[in-house]
Amino acid sequence: MREVTVIRRLVSTVAIFYILGYTMVLLLARPKENLMCQTYHQGSVLYPIPNFNDTHEKDMVSRFTWLGNGGYSLPYGCRSKERVAILIPYRDREKQLRILLSNLHPLLYRQGLEYRIYVIEQADTKPFNKGMLYNIAYSEAKTDNHTCFVFHDVDLIPENDQIMYNCVRSPMHLSRAIDSFNYRLPDRKLIGGVSMWKKEDFEKVNGWSNLFVNWGGEDDDMSYRYQMLMDSPWRFKVDGLSTLTYIPPTRENHQLYTRILVRT
Repeated sequence: MREVTVIRRLVSTVAIFYILGYTMVLLLARPKENLMCQTYHQGSVLYPIPNFNDTHEKDMVSRFTWLGNGGYSLPYGCRSKERVAILIPYRDREKQLRILLSNLHPLLYRQGLEYRIYVIEQADTKPFNKGMLYNIAYSEAKTDNHTCFVFHDVDLIPENDQIMYNCVRSPMHLSRAIDSFNYRLPDRKLIGGVSMWKKEDFEKVNGWSNLFVNWGGEDDDMSYRYQMLMDSPWRFKVDGLSTLTYIPPTRENHQLYTRILVRT
């Protein structure tokens, strides 16, 4: 009987150590929600040379394993400083959209961001109204409790990882140096292309103008709102988020992005 007792005690001891060890592994592996995600700094590893190849959406879905439904990503093991919404106005630019997504998703993932990409698509035959689409996208994305909003043209691609998408400052112009302008800003007041805003700053300037159609104009108007085309200093209070009216859009969750279908 004594031998049986010793064996039982030995088995019990091993079991206790096994359980304790397994518990420690689980505790160490648990996401540290209070640990802030690391960001890139000067001199850190870069991932330059954007990929201009047209990539099929199915291929991106198979590679971007970190994505949840609707183009949403939550970093594992740390907490993102900002909850970022990427807002892309769009109509009939399928190839450019795929190229942007194939470059943007990996960069945002490497930067350790909690983010969601929204594609705001004008689904009617009226002249394209980027400013209104931006305002609608902001109004819809705001319900998802984002703290940082990036307004992003579909034909602009970040060149490397030091272009931070986490509202380092607000407002901030991210596309102030692009290759087609020889990396020189033609107008220091320009804030079009890709700009980044915290919620309180964007609402302070009443968003984008709803009046400009086709490409251009709304960017210049925002530049003057940002600096505080003539009548922007007084008109911004009565043309923007405060006067925005639109038909409730259709919202679809795709694997690579959240699609917001709008009829203006």
